[in-house]
Parts: sequence; structure tokens; C-alpha cells
Amino acid sequence: MSIFFRTSLAAVLLAPAAALAQSGSIAGTVTDAAKSAGVQAAQVVVVGAARGALTDARGRYTIDSVAPGTYEVRVRRAGQTLKTSAGIVVSAGAETHLDFTLERAPVELAGVVVSASRRVEKVTEAPATVTRIGAQQIENTTGNSYSGALKGVEGVDLLQVGVTTTTINTRGFNSAFNNRVLQMEDGRIAVLPEYGMPAAGFTTIPKVDLAAVEVLVGPGSALYGPDASNGVLTLETKDAKQFPGTTIELGAGTRTYRDAQGRHAGVFGDGRFGYKLTGEYQSADDFSNHHAYAPVGQIVAQERNAHWNTSVARAAGAFDWYHGSSRLEASAGASRNNGVGQTNVGRNQLVNWTYRHAQLKYTSPHWFGQLYTTKSSAGDTYVLNTYAQNYLRYPGISDDSLKHVSAFPGDGQLIAAELQNNLTLPVTGTRFTYGGQFRHDIVSSHRHWLADRLTGEDIQFDQRGVYAQLEQQLSPFFRLVGAGRFDKHDYYPAQWSPKAGLLFTPTPDQTVRFTFNRAFKSPNVLQTRFYFPDFSPLSSKVGIGVIGNHNGLVIKDSLGNTVRSYDPIVPETNSTWELGYRGVMNGSFYVDVAAYRAFFRSFITPLVNVANPLAGTFAYSEGRKFGSETGRDQFTLTYLNLGKARIDGVDLGLRYAATPTTSFSGSTSWQHLKDIQAQSTLPAAAIAEATAFNSPTFKWNAGADFTDVGGSPIALGFNARHVTGYDFRSGVHFGHIPTFTTFDMSLGTKLPMEGTRLNVNLQNFFTCRGGRDFANGFIATGRRSLYAPNATCGFGKSHSEMINMPPIGGFLTVSLRWER
Repeated sequence: MSIFFRTSLAAVLLAPAAALAQSGSIAGTVTDAAKSAGVQAAQVVVVGAARGALTDARGRYTIDSVAPGTYEVRVRRAGQTLKTSAGIVVSAGAETHLDFTLERAPVELAGVVVSASRRVEKVTEAPATVTRIGAQQIENTTGNSYSGALKGVEGVDLLQVGVTTTTINTRGFNSAFNNRVLQMEDGRIAVLPEYGMPAAGFTTIPKVDLAAVEVLVGPGSALYGPDASNGVLTLETKDAKQFPGTTIELGAGTRTYRDAQGRHAGVFGDGRFGYKLTGEYQSADDFSNHHAYAPVGQIVAQERNAHWNTSVARAAGAFDWYHGSSRLEASAGASRNNGVGQTNVGRNQLVNWTYRHAQLKYTSPHWFGQLYTTKSSAGDTYVLNTYAQNYLRYPGISDDSLKHVSAFPGDGQLIAAELQNNLTLPVTGTRFTYGGQFRHDIVSSHRHWLADRLTGEDIQFDQRGVYAQLEQQLSPFFRLVGAGRFDKHDYYPAQWSPKAGLLFTPTPDQTVRFTFNRAFKSPNVLQTRFYFPDFSPLSSKVGIGVIGNHNGLVIKDSLGNTVRSYDPIVPETNSTWELGYRGVMNGSFYVDVAAYRAFFRSFITPLVNVANPLAGTFAYSEGRKFGSETGRDQFTLTYLNLGKARIDGVDLGLRYAATPTTSFSGSTSWQHLKDIQAQSTLPAAAIAEATAFNSPTFKWNAGADFTDVGGSPIALGFNARHVTGYDFRSGVHFGHIPTFTTFDMSLGTKLPMEGTRLNVNLQNFFTCRGGRDFANGFIATGRRSLYAPNATCGFGKSHSEMINMPPIGGFLTVSLRWER
């Protein structure tokens, strides 16, 4: 590992010198013709130079490192006309001043995205279903959550489980502990290593520092590697040079919601150095409910003292060195979270859970390199369901002791490096992108519930991946895309993730694509390295234990004869064929539609019992009897692979600009699970849960946006979301999520003070629901919750989006944003 890191570090640090060239710059201001005010988040591009910038809050921009020559410069922004200026001369060591004035236009013909090909390209030409949410859309939301903007993204299942907490999935097979969508932040993998889960709300990035959010729907492993089975969520922060200045946002709302966040960024040293600092504190009294858990003896375990005040504090900073067309950035950040989080066996009381990152990143037109580390620590978090049951098991001990024995302590650290290059072959014009990644994980349960309990050493493993993609223009209308990635993990066989696509573009901003992608979801640390004999002691001689399936298991009888064996767990795979169209019609109507067929194989089961000591069967791993050190024989629970299934689906996204100040949008998705095959001797309940679809078969979203209402600076927005009811089964969460339709509205206006804006958001102000779900006495594995059909609509109605989590009601937030 040290040789790899020394080589990567040398490449990262020496690349700027190789890229240095004498150059000039272009700078100016982009203004709105109707308001004579600066236009923020406009894209200014130097054609043929692979250089560009986004305007800041005052409409200013600077494009550095432009080679001397004569260029055409274009500027575009959603809702305004494309402007082009030709014959722009750039001289070495000089700045060329160039201003633009934009007129209002019905619709943005083609924005740009990054995640589909790991390079900038027009969204209409991307070889995948991908949506980009820009800085302006994000800024119009309240608080730290950008999730409101995700409600209308085609193909995305968004579940709101709290005031500030949402989860997302794409194209089926969701779960309460879902890691099928990979989260990326500024190029780094953002996961909790000890659980293999996306960082989600643990992110170190406040909303005021978000430049864009991209959602890639469908398999993404060909370029991103493990856990991009169903998609990739990418968060991109603002560059200090492109977004200088100070931003402060203060928010308040119902349920004692409070939020304060800020960002300050600038450059110095003649533009060669940049810096930024960000921070946020947010809290709210979350929606709440009460649980009862499986009995201890004859007494049902009632949930005790759950604290529903959710809070997060986060801070980050970055320092940049700009050298020619290159940028070297060092950044670090941390967050601390408190609240209630759902798990497959119940829920956790999060107490001072921390997440940190540190990153050194180099970018240039052709090279990308990074070294980074992330670290997660559970703090004083404990398991609410275990706490409730231990209160009955151990009467008389102190509350602090109960929380201690109910904790699942854990720490996880990820250390990673990546180097990537892109080039264009001179004769054929083939675009070629290739790279390699290395990742080292260190995980500890404090010798409590993972294999470090047995070995006395932290769990460590490596992952290595290499990837490449080529794009070839076959004719003026046809383009071929091919990619592949090879991943090798210490715990499972090597994985090959291919990607191929043929794109037909008969006219600009009109593309039909036919693609194939294969991706995989890797087994997480729990599924491979769980080791907890006597998870639930039953008597002095027998207990229930859990063991991960890293090396396979052999089941023997009391005489030592092999009864059966189970192979080590392997990744689940997703192979998807997709036919899609994306384009702009008549300059005002945007369409994105995709039909797909996905084949899933080797589902990972929930915990299943494979050995029963009362029936004379015992589990052995690597020749050692599981749990022998406790003196009790173990009912042995573990994870296995089984089965395959097919999903057929269609995703559709629309946007129509009726006038320069009025637009309508909509999306819908239909998906159907079929051809489930799961030949196994496992219990029917385990097979049913492993292959549970856990997603709606139909949903839609519709929205309308109005700007400059009545000639004023007021903007209004309305959104409606409908989700058809569906069954959900994941761990102890088993039942029916009722059909619901919710309505949101927003109002925003610029205030007389320069750079100040007021935003008001009202979520779920009117709701229709198909019924209510509630626990059947208590929560336990295999115990289905009750569902009472009761269709009703009204103001102030609540609805459920996740089994056993609190119903979600209306929520009002108001924020004041100041930029300078």
C-alpha cells in the first residue's frame, strides 16, 4: 500500500508542473436584459479550449488558463437564450474583458452533466438516464435538504422519514438498510465503512456550498465500481474561484425547526490561491411514534425514552492552488449527528455520531488525481429495541449501564486513492478515459460484534479497480460508447462490469440511445464479518448467534459428519438493457424517456438460521465450531445468496416552458417485478424477504413554476407527488405502505437589501392517503403490521412513507439568505 500511495502522491503533486503553460484569461459580467441585474449560475464556455466557468451571485465570471488565440465564447442559463460571441482574442499574460446580456427564453436546450461518462457533456448526449440539479434550484429550497428537488427526478424513489431525513433508491429492491445507490462527494466515495451504507445526512457539506447534485439512474459500476448497482448520487461543491463571496442563510419553521449555515470563499495572490470555509447547525423536533418490541419472557418490551430532537452540526474548509489550467485542492470537514435512525432490526438512538473527511485533489483538462480518507464513529449511539428488551432482562441496573450493554459500538475508516486520464486520439477522434482506484478499509466494533471480537485485531481489507471508457463518432449521426471495469476485493471473487451503448443524434439536442450495463452490490461488513455468538442467550447451554459468511459454513451433526455446506457470500449483480430518448422539441418542450429490462442475480438474503443445536446440527467456519468460546451451542444466523429476478420499467420526465416566466414539469415511473426464481431449502419467509421488491409499481410527480409574478420579483412554485401503495419487507419492517398524494408549495422573493432573498416552503400542506399502517401489538421478524384502508384527503393530514417510522405531516419553513 505504501508504494501505491507514494506513486499516487507523486503523480498528484507533479501533474501541475507538467500542465503549466503561458496563458491568458477571459472575465466579465452576465446580466439579465429585463432586470439589468447580474445572472447567477450561467455557464460560460470557451469553444474548443475545454475551459469554462459559472457566474457568481453578481453575474461575474473568470476563465483562467486559456491558451493564446482567437475563440468563440458561449453563455447559457436555464430559461434564457443562448448567446455567442465570436472573434474573441486572448493574449498571453493578459485578461480579455467580455460581458453578456441574456434575454428570457422558454427553456434550456441542453445543460451539461458529468456523472454519466465522468466528463462534462450535454445532458441530451449522455449515454444514461441522468439528471442534474443546479445551484439555483438548490438555493430555492429551505434548510440543508436538497431532497425537495429530487422529488421530480424520474426513476427515483424518495422516502421522507423525518423532518430533515430522506432516503433514495432507484428501480426497485429497496430495503431499510439499502446500499444499492452509491453516494459520491467531490469525487470521493461517501459511505459509513462499518456498515457499508451511504453517508446521506452525515455529509460534511452544507446546502450553501452545493454547486450541483446529479442522479445517475441505473447501473453505474462500469465507471464507479462497487455498490453502484442501481445508481449514483453525486454531490458537487462550489469552487472558491467560481463562487467567491459570503453567503449566510438563516431558517426557522414548525416543529421548532432551526437552521443557520454560512459560506465564505475568496482568492488571493493574483488569483493563484483560493480558500473557503463553511458551517451549519440545524435542529428540529422530529415527527415521532412509539414502538413495542418482541417480549422478554411474557412481557412485551416497550420502547423507552426515545429522543426525537434531531440535530446536525457540520463544518468544512478548503484551500486551492490554481496553476495554469490545473487546480490542486486540500479540503477537510466533519459532522456530528443526533436523532433516531432506522435499522433492519428496529432503530438506533444516534448520540454524537461523527463523520469526517480529508481530501487532496488535483484536476486539469486531462488529469484527475486524489488521495482521501473518511472516518465514521458511532459515538454513544445505542439500539433502542435492544435497550427496551435489556430493561426487562436486567432489572435493577442503571440506565447508563443499560445503554452501554445495548450499544453496537463501531468505527470505520476508508483510505483511498484514484488517478484518471482522458485524451482524444488524433486520427480517429476517439475519446478515451481510463483510471484506477485503490481503497483500504479499517473497521472496528471495539471487539464486540464483528470478527475483531474473535481475532483481537481491527478488520482490514483492500479493494482495487481499473476502468476505461471510449467514445467513437461513427458518423455525423451515430456515436458508440464502450466501457469496462475490473474490481478485485479481498473478500469475494473479481468482478467485471461492462457497459456498451449506441447513440443516434439526428439533430442537435435529439438523441436516441440503446445501452447495456452490468453492475454489482458488494456484501457489506455485516454480511461478511459479523461475529456475535450469544446475541440472544436462551439458556445456560443454548444461545442465538450471528456470523458473517466470509469463508463459507459447514453444518455438522453431533458426530462430526457433514450435513450440508454453504458457499461464501458473493456480490449481487444487475444487468440492464435500456432504450431511451432525450431531446428538446420546438425549443420549449424537454422530454427524457427510458424503457429498461433489468436482470438481478444472487440476491443476498436477510439473516437466516442454518444450524439448530436442539436438532443436533452445528455450524463450523474454517474448521472451528461457531460460538464454542461461550460454552453455549448456537442457533446460527448468517447471510446467503439465492435466486434471480427480472424488472421491466419505464421512466419519463417532461418539462414545458409555456412562457419565459412560466414552466411546467412532470415525471412518472412504472416498474414491474417478474420471473422470480429462488430454488432453495431455506424458509419461505427468508426467500420472500430476499426477493421483496419494496418499491412502488407506479408513481408520478407534477410541478409548476412562476417567476416575476405580476412584474414583481416574486417566484411561486407548486408540486404534487403521488405514490401507489406497496408491500415492504425488510427485517422487522413488514407491512403495507399506503398510497399517498402530497402537495407542496414555495414562495421566494428578492428583498430591497442587495443580495438578500426570502424563501418560504410548505411541504405536505394538503395530503391524500389510502389508509393507515400500524404495528400489530409489537414489532418482530415475520410479524406483519396491520393496514386499515381509509381513503381521506385534507389539510394537515399525515401519511406514512416507511413501515414503523413516524407518519409525516405538514411542515413550514422560512429562510432568509444573504449573499455578498
